[in-house]
Amino acid sequence: ILIGLLVAVGRLYGPRPARWALTTYVEFIRGTPMMLQLYFIFFFLPEVGVNIDPFTTAILGLAINYSAYESEIYRAGLQSVPPGQMEAALSLGMSRTQALRRVIVPQAVRMVIPPVVSDFIALFKDTSVCSVVTVVELTKRFTVLSQSTQATVELMAMTAVLYLLMSYPLSVAARHVEKRLGVGQHLSA
Repeated sequence: ILIGLLVAVGRLYGPRPARWALTTYVEFIRGTPMMLQLYFIFFFLPEVGVNIDPFTTAILGLAINYSAYESEIYRAGLQSVPPGQMEAALSLGMSRTQALRRVIVPQAVRMVIPPVVSDFIALFKDTSVCSVVTVVELTKRFTVLSQSTQATVELMAMTAVLYLLMSYPLSVAARHVEKRLGVGQHLSA
């Protein structure tokens, strides 16, 4: 989440070379499948002398992939803050960095809580993709068990219920935070 925010701020407010590099990163990552990114980390990096265990590969792959998507959410949030907010902060004597840190980013973060939480839930479910690099998680366990028993439908239903039991409390907590922060209320210039 933090990486995505930093990428978005860099794309909007950074120097031109940083904006170009970050835009290339976001578009490249968003334009390639996560599985290909995981394969690259897991199989190619050891070829050039960088050995990473499967669990670290999964974390790194998910972080790289989701930071690109999260940056687009944060970029939209930053752009939704009225320009008058930055102008007002600058006229009060704040530097551009102070204005971003104290005025713009807090408002943007408040506005993007719903899509960020939605992406976080999707991230949780996408851990199943990591099983391609031998990270054994819930879906992989289902596959192994269903191959050794005749209870495929029951195991599939149980797996779905477990994913629901793990992700539903997060969405309830997110709705509570949204209400508490007044997410969805319009910002004034």
